Order: sequence, then C-alpha cells, then structure tokens
Amino acid sequence: MVYNCHTVMNAVAQSGCEPVFVDVNDDLKLDLDDLQRKSEAMKAFVVTHLFGIVNDIGAIRKRCPQLVVIEDCAHAFGKPIEGDFGVYSIGPGKLPSLGDGGILVVNNNDYLNNIKSIYEQLTAYSRKNERKLFAKLLLMHWANSPCFYGWLTMSLKRMRRQPSGRETIVMKKMSQGVQAMLGLRKESINGMISQRKYNAQKEMERLRGNPLVTKVMIGQNAFMLPVLSSDPKALKEQYKRHDVETATHFANSMSWAYEFGYQDDCPNAEKLVGMLLVVPVY
Repeated sequence: MVYNCHTVMNAVAQSGCEPVFVDVNDDLKLDLDDLQRKSEAMKAFVVTHLFGIVNDIGAIRKRCPQLVVIEDCAHAFGKPIEGDFGVYSIGPGKLPSLGDGGILVVNNNDYLNNIKSIYEQLTAYSRKNERKLFAKLLLMHWANSPCFYGWLTMSLKRMRRQPSGRETIVMKKMSQGVQAMLGLRKESINGMISQRKYNAQKEMERLRGNPLVTKVMIGQNAFMLPVLSSDPKALKEQYKRHDVETATHFANSMSWAYEFGYQDDCPNAEKLVGMLLVVPVY
C-alpha cells in the first residue's frame, strides 16, 4: 500500500525485494481492483490496517490466492491475524505505547521453523542496554508530560530528521523489561481501546457539522481519528486554538514511495495525502 510508513517500504527493500505500490480507497482501505491488476508482479503483499481501519483479508486471498499475505497491524493492535503473518508494534506512540519492539505472529506453519531459527540468532539486550532503554523511556515520559510538551517537546519534534531512502535495519530481541511491561499491561489494553472508541465517537459527532470536514473514520481500536478535509491546514488551526495537536500522518508517503521506485500509478493515494488530518483520541 503506497499510503504508508517509510519503515514498511524500507523493510521490503532491505529484504532484497522491489516494492510494488497499490492504491487505497477513500475509506483508507486497500483498493482490491488495483491489487489484482498488479498482483502478477508480486510474491507477497503487506497490507497495512491504517489507523486501525481493518482490510478484508478474505477478499484479498480470494482475489490473489498466490500471494503470501503479511498484515501490518502497527495501528491495529488486537486484530486477529488472518494472513500468513501479522506484526503488531508497541513502539513509541503506538497502542500500547511501551517504547520498544513489536510482536510477530506466524499464522502459516510452513514458515514457523525458519522464523524460529532467525529469531534465535538475534542479539538480546545486554543489562547495560536495558538500563539505557529504560532511561530513554523515562526521558520520553517526562518530555511528553503537559508541563514540558508545549514549549519544549513540540519544538524538538519539528527538528527531528525525517526518514529518507534505504536505511539499514538492525533487528534484536525485544527488551526483557518491555516484555514484562507488556504482560503487566495486558489486562488494561482492552480498557484503553474502549476509552479511545468512546472518545473517537464523541469527536466524530462534534465534527459532523464542520464545513471543512469531508469524512471521518473510526478504526476497530480507534488508534487515531483520521479526518478527510477540504482544507486540512484550516482545520488544524481550529484544533490548535483549543490546544489540541493534530498531525498530517504519513504526509511524506508519496516522496518516500518515489525513493523506492513509485511509478505515479496510485492517484487516489496522491489525492488523500493532501486531505488527511489525524486527531488524537486518548
């Protein structure tokens, strides 16, 4: 899917494959017709459930039964995996946001032994690096607190370098400390999702009468609230006046795609990039 994160495009390239980009519809789901047209050039397909908006894996399999299906659930924690593989993220800003790593679900036993072998070869965190990681997580918690965020953290975020081109990926086993936190937070995650859904529904109702809003969507876990707008800059200013920070999520997706060989064949994604604003609901 061309409307996507640089991380996904880079991972495909770093695996030794050439990305084939597929368009999305106005509901931010995969364009199945475009996938079918391009599937002969593909061996596997990464389907991203953008903002928790779930794609129909059964329909993908029916249209393209020859493809290995990899579900990118970085925005869709908790979605049952129906493809051959699924990946959840628990990195910064995700749900849950634990600061490091992700979870790979292998749903096809043909690949299981090979995946286990690769995992066992990965480097584990040393005690020193565990301490460094938790110092970093503590600093991030401090930086995102209300007393510092508005005047310091937002400025630092604007200075952050955007990813570009093909970047080396270094894989390692998840931190033992983060694994422990994931186990402790397991019971509270469903409550977090329910609260986000409630907040998203209330915000959707509030936006219904806004003339700048074209469409609002809620994903299965309400990771964020994506809003299509005729003037996203003006809508962003409306939120800013109420001290709410919004984002043009994946605003650079098309320029990233060009770096990985995009051929101007996903016109709807190009349109949506200029219309989308993402509103926090936590």
